[in-house]
Amino acid sequence: MDNFDNLIKIEKDTLTQIKKTSKFEAGIFLKNMEEEFTKLGFRTKNAGGQQRILVLSCCDIGIGDFILFSPAIREIRANFPSAFITFVVNKKFYDLAKFCPYANEVIPFTAQFENKDITYALKTAFDFAKEHFWNNYYDLSFCTNPQIMHVFLSYLSGARERIGYTHSPEKKDLAGFFLNRTVLFQMNVIHSVLRNLYVVRASGLAVNRTDIEIWYGKEDFYNARKLLEDFAPQRLKVVVGIGANVPERKYPVEKYLEALKKIIEKGASIIIAGGPSEEKDSKFLQDNLPREFVKNLTPLKLNWRVTAAVISQTDLYIGNDTGTAHCAAAVHIPAIVLTRESEDFINKTRLCEYYAFYPWQTEVIRIPCKHALEGCEDRTCWAGKAHCITQINPDEIVSAFEEMIYFRKVSKIKKTGVPSLISQNQSGLDIFARTDFY
Repeated sequence: MDNFDNLIKIEKDTLTQIKKTSKFEAGIFLKNMEEEFTKLGFRTKNAGGQQRILVLSCCDIGIGDFILFSPAIREIRANFPSAFITFVVNKKFYDLAKFCPYANEVIPFTAQFENKDITYALKTAFDFAKEHFWNNYYDLSFCTNPQIMHVFLSYLSGARERIGYTHSPEKKDLAGFFLNRTVLFQMNVIHSVLRNLYVVRASGLAVNRTDIEIWYGKEDFYNARKLLEDFAPQRLKVVVGIGANVPERKYPVEKYLEALKKIIEKGASIIIAGGPSEEKDSKFLQDNLPREFVKNLTPLKLNWRVTAAVISQTDLYIGNDTGTAHCAAAVHIPAIVLTRESEDFINKTRLCEYYAFYPWQTEVIRIPCKHALEGCEDRTCWAGKAHCITQINPDEIVSAFEEMIYFRKVSKIKKTGVPSLISQNQSGLDIFARTDFY
């Protein structure tokens, strides 16, 4: 094992200096670290041995972010078919990530990605690098998120080349300072999938597929089939996602009830999906809808793999802008998504959730609220409760359901699982097979 005592000493000295002065001397830290990384051979080019690549998933928010990152690691693998790839993911998604076919090893990151305190980030990244990275001598690190924890993990991995986003070409942010192959953030590259792929392509690699994926095993699929066995076999199966990771994205359950009653009358059956915090709302729906046409999955506390496998056996997703919607898109199920952003705000800017995080490359109808309520006129709704989204009329959901079913019948589309190619031109990533209906 290499002697990393000097790296550990630099860490301790830096943390002591920050504590004394409340200032991070990034230039001094970088100089000292580079000298030691060079002495230990981290900056020496691999001379014919197996390449080692570190991929840091930008999955610090929710399951949707993790799913939207899937094309990036697939395309990295396509460019380096023989490399040893280490995939670092948020511990919340480890059960999904361990089935990733593009990584040789998957390591769960158990600390807080979202903590922006520089002392916490530096110490946490040091401890993680010492335990998992320093014996690997990575050739490349991909870091598509310019937040502090991701940047420190990428740098402290010791990777010779560190590729990722920066908001400044003049090294005014940490990403520009500690990553040595930076990609300038592009305001016209909006969707999360494209942002991740932009880093891959701008670093000189080929990108041939843009479709998202979700990974689960045969046992998960079998369990999903068993759950739906004999459930309303002659009816259209609609999975309804009533959860969300923030309260502003939650549509009132009483309004869902009004819409779902009408959708059942039109020949559908309902599968309710949600986490532990949705048990009360899911029971309310179950108790007030025809029992023979409702299956409530929430009390079962299914993991994301089985949830995705269940959704793959349905015909349509209706629900909040949450991870379940991205699960549906990943298994090529069309989606109707209720959004907390208003038409007024959406029409003013394309840099919003409506355009950055919609279900990717599946048929999708997005239903925004008509107008922003007080306090949300010029921004995404952050009221701390269901607020702007409450304006959506249940009949809008029913109309979207009818429109989607009509479209599917007329188009005769059964599945939208054919990966689309992207144009390899200088104008960015142009998706040919994107189908948006709103």
